[in-house]
Amino acid sequence: MAVSSPEVIRHILIGLGYLAPEIDPKPDLTKFAPWKRNNNSLTDDPTEEAIKKLQKQYPQKLVVNGNADSETRKVMEDTVIGLQNRLKFHGFATNAEIPKDLPFYGPATYTAVKKFQKSQGLTENGIATIEQRQILQQPTLTNKPQTQIKLIDLCFQFKKNPQNPSYIAALNNLQQNLPKDVLHKVTNKWRGTNDQNPEIVKLTNVFTYYDDNNQNHRDALTHLQSQITPAIYKEFISLWNKK
Repeated sequence: MAVSSPEVIRHILIGLGYLAPEIDPKPDLTKFAPWKRNNNSLTDDPTEEAIKKLQKQYPQKLVVNGNADSETRKVMEDTVIGLQNRLKFHGFATNAEIPKDLPFYGPATYTAVKKFQKSQGLTENGIATIEQRQILQQPTLTNKPQTQIKLIDLCFQFKKNPQNPSYIAALNNLQQNLPKDVLHKVTNKWRGTNDQNPEIVKLTNVFTYYDDNNQNHRDALTHLQSQITPAIYKEFISLWNKK
C-alpha cells in the first residue's frame, strides 16, 4: 500500500483537514506540502485524535480507535485519490502533475487545492476539508468573485476594533440571514460536538475568540465561509464597511 510512513500519513491528515498544520520554515516543495514533517510513531494525542476524526466520517468502513490500521490507510489513500481526481476533473491539475499512482498529499495536490480555493473565494491554505471536497463533487463549479469575503481576514480586522458598530451590525445581520441548520453545523464544528439542537454560538463570539491554531475554529470558519451566498455577502459586506 502506498500510504505507509508516518510522515506521509500526517501530511494526508493535515491536507484533509483533520490535523493542525505546522509550517516548515524551509519546506522541500519538490516532495512535500509546506508542513513540518514528523516521522515519529502515530501514537501522540493530536495524531490519534485526527485519525479518529477521519474514522468517524467513514463509520461503515472503519472502527473509531485512533489507529492507522490497514483499513484506515486504505480509506486515506482512496480519499486522496478521489480528491485528486476531482481536482483534475475541474481543471486545477493535470495527470502529468498528479499521476494516478501517487496517492500522496504532496506539493502538486497542495497547489491544485489552492487553485480551487482561489476560484471559490475560499481561504487559500491548501487544506481540503470535507466541506470543500463535497464542493468538488459537484459537476460544475461557479467561479465566485475574487472580492468575495475571506472571513479569516475579517476576523483579524475585527480583533483590532471589536467595538466597531459596523462590524457588530454586520455579524448580527449575518447571523439572522443564515439558516438554522447552517448555524447548528457551525456551532458543532466550533465546539467539536455533534449535538442535535445546540445552543447556537454567536458570530460576534466566533470573531472575538477565533484561534487559528484551533482545528475546530478553522473548520467552523471554513464551513461558515462556504455557506455565504452572493446575496447574503452583498448585504453583509455593505454593513461591514459602513462608516
